[in-house]
This record gives sequence, structure tokens and C-alpha cells, in this order.
Amino acid sequence: MMNTYIQVYKNRSKYSKPFLFICLVFSLIGIAGLLMTYIYNKSLIPFFNESGYFVLLFNGVIWIYILKDSMRKSKYFVSWDDSEINYLLPKSEKTESIRIENINSLKINKSGIVIELKDNEIRHFNLNYFFFPERQMIIDFFEEINKKLKHTF
Repeated sequence: MMNTYIQVYKNRSKYSKPFLFICLVFSLIGIAGLLMTYIYNKSLIPFFNESGYFVLLFNGVIWIYILKDSMRKSKYFVSWDDSEINYLLPKSEKTESIRIENINSLKINKSGIVIELKDNEIRHFNLNYFFFPERQMIIDFFEEINKKLKHTF
């Protein structure tokens, strides 16, 4: 089996930082323009009024929020190889690691997988964060482990 890595939320992170910089510039122009208009009664950019600056500021702030949220979500993943499963899902505080040899039993359903370890610890793997075909690929992987577990007993 080869090493598999699946990101929960797909985004184009190489475009996020330059776009974030552009949005920051728009927001700063909007703030500077509004301040110049209200304090000095002069326009920073000719033929721009306060509504134009407000639109720049509002647009910049909204897109900064969207991009920061997208960049934050890019950390969530699931990966596995021959010996270990690693994952970090939303609502998890840290990366979880499970050695395949420590798995005692699996219960697989459409919304998640219940993993019982040999030390009687129970872990829940939520499949609701994944869409097809990634969800099916994860289910197939766990079903393969489940078959191996049943053959060992």
C-alpha cells in the first residue's frame, strides 16, 4: 500500500497570499480615502467619493475574511500508509495518529467510522467532511483493514 494524503477542504493556496495582499491594499486605500474625505475634505483619488472608498474598504475586509478562513481550513487532512493513519479534522484540537496494528475493531457506516483500539479506547472518524470520490476512497481503505482484522481472528 502506498502513502495516501487527502485534504479535507481543497483550495488554491498558492493564489491566496497574493490575493490577500491585494485585498489588504484595497482596504488601506478605502480607509485612507475615507479619512482624507472626512478629515481634510479632499479626495485621495480624483473622481472618487466616499461611497467608492467604502466599497473598496468593505470589499477588502470581506475578501480578507474569506481568504483567512480558507487558509485556516487548509490544515485539515487524513493520510495513511502501511502502518499508520493520521488525521486532523475540524473540531479536532490536534492531529490524531492510529497505528493500524493497534486497531481491535471497526464499525463503518455512511456518516463515520468507529475505531476501537486494543486498549479499549474508542475513536470516531467523521466522514461528513468528505465528498465523493475521497469519501469512498477512505471507506474502501477502512473496509480493507476490517477484512484483515477479520482474517486474523
